[in-house]
Amino acid sequence: MFRLSHLFVIMRIVLHIDMNSYFATVEQQANPFWRGKPVGVCAYLSANGCIIASSIEAKELGIKTGCLVKEARRIYPDIILVENQPDKYRWVTGQIFQILRQHSDKVEPYSIDESFVELTGYVKDYQGAKEMAKQIQQEIKDQVGEWLKCSIGLSYTRYLAKLALTAGESARSAYFV
Repeated sequence: MFRLSHLFVIMRIVLHIDMNSYFATVEQQANPFWRGKPVGVCAYLSANGCIIASSIEAKELGIKTGCLVKEARRIYPDIILVENQPDKYRWVTGQIFQILRQHSDKVEPYSIDESFVELTGYVKDYQGAKEMAKQIQQEIKDQVGEWLKCSIGLSYTRYLAKLALTAGESARSAYFV
């Protein structure tokens, strides 16, 4: 006979990790004199080239992804513009994914700067997951680069973890939905 007392439910725990202003902060990590300054990573440096990633400082000035080089220079003439270096970004991503795989064997890349990490069975509850999220953020800073920051959403589905991240991204921290 089936009894309700035999039923137990394991709550899924999913992290969504998104590196902030990724290509630009990788460049700022590699070039310390660029830290705290507006940086744009471009497909091409010509006047009609397109910015594919802006640093947080550039975004604050209104220089966002998709902005043309000539427009960025009009907004802020001293902006630091650099041509993209895909090999560098892939290498840094590999370092970040090594850290994530130390916490779970269920790491799913979503893009070069985003991933989902299944923590069900690796942590006891959402409080443990929140602590692990903070630990991951610190390990990325310590092991890959102090200038690299990530936002982390936490929930019981991938969709809600991504939503939690989007809702709390301005604080660059871990959020739960």
